[in-house]
Amino acid sequence: MSATTIMLIAFGALILGHWANSEPTLSVKTLVEMLFAILLIAFLEGIPSLAGIASGLAWLFLAAVLLSNKSILTGLAKTTGTGTAPPKAS
Repeated sequence: MSATTIMLIAFGALILGHWANSEPTLSVKTLVEMLFAILLIAFLEGIPSLAGIASGLAWLFLAAVLLSNKSILTGLAKTTGTGTAPPKAS
């Protein structure tokens, strides 16, 4: 899987995480940051000697998005009342 594809998956997980935690999904700041990160990874991936670094950075970014306090996983855990997060008050 290419590093750019991994970054796009991370961006989708970030948007879903904000939605699952009842926060604003997109802001101009988030959009600019993600666009810059995706373009940087795509640029690094285009240089053969830096493709491995681009892939590693993309995987690290995806892991950071999925393991953050506001990820879709923690949002679902709050909604269902499972996991270590306290249940969401109705």
